[in-house]
Amino acid sequence: MNRQHLFGSPLPRSDPLKLAMASSQPPKPKGILKKASSTTATSKPSSSTTSSSDTSKPVIDPEEARRIAVHHATLIHQRRDLEDIISDSIIELAKLPTYAGTRQPPHTAADPHAADASTFTSHVRLFQPTDYDDLIEERNMLGRCGYVLCPNPKTKVSQAGSWKLVGYGTKDFSIVPKAEIEKWCGTKCARRAMYVKVQLNESAAWERAGIPSIQIELLEEPQQKAEREAAEDPAVRVARELAAVKLDADQRAKKQAEDLALERGDADEAKAAKRDIEVRIREKRVMMEAQEPKLTIDAGGNDAHMILDGYKPKFDPRSETVPKPVTAEEAAEVRDIIAKAEEPAES
Repeated sequence: MNRQHLFGSPLPRSDPLKLAMASSQPPKPKGILKKASSTTATSKPSSSTTSSSDTSKPVIDPEEARRIAVHHATLIHQRRDLEDIISDSIIELAKLPTYAGTRQPPHTAADPHAADASTFTSHVRLFQPTDYDDLIEERNMLGRCGYVLCPNPKTKVSQAGSWKLVGYGTKDFSIVPKAEIEKWCGTKCARRAMYVKVQLNESAAWERAGIPSIQIELLEEPQQKAEREAAEDPAVRVARELAAVKLDADQRAKKQAEDLALERGDADEAKAAKRDIEVRIREKRVMMEAQEPKLTIDAGGNDAHMILDGYKPKFDPRSETVPKPVTAEEAAEVRDIIAKAEEPAES
């Protein structure tokens, strides 16, 4: 006899094995997010269209885009030209000095020819320290001393090992790498070369190309310095010092103008050309002269000496810090104590 449903339909038969497996498995967790309804689905295209229209970028003028691209391309081209100039300068300076043997006695590193010295200082002013190291290495590859104005060959250390004892037994004793010693013909040339290197700047060459005040000075020998100071007119020396002060003031004014342009938002030349901002710096108008505060006797009465910066401290009579008046009995007691203390001394 078949089992019937309440409404007369037969109940489905279930497999006992499937029922056992279903009962052994834990129930799957249910999601907490609600399913999107049809109204939400239909409203999505309209919202995406609205958001895309709101975030649409403004149309850039083709002429403006071309002008910006040409401006950046010109800057990159100028930078590469400066890099080529520095590379050519390294090759040219590696061949100096060229006028060492034009006289007898020949020119030395301490007394170089004026043309060689001018060529060296004019080419090396845009170098970075790394470029200067490349120049020294290039001269060493040619067997020359690392100092540009020295005509002597570099030193060759015959000892084995990568270190050498310099000044053994003296107060200047040191242990120096062998490769460092072989860069120069002697310690004097090393000192001259390092004097030039410390004047070089780490910033890029294109940032310093238009600054005429960047000049490289050679190490002045003691004898040359004494001769120059003895032969130089005091008025010429004062004029040179004043010129240096004026140059520093001009550089400071230029730096302040650049900072002010950056603050206004005119650091970009392309944007500044389209903007006309009149800046007027005026001194603050003073209505009356500043007067320092004055202390009058009437302000504090008899206690005016206790006023500090216009404030008079107030003491509580009941405070322990304020001394209490001495009574007559306490004074008599103190006198008796003093008299008793003085009696043994008199006897």
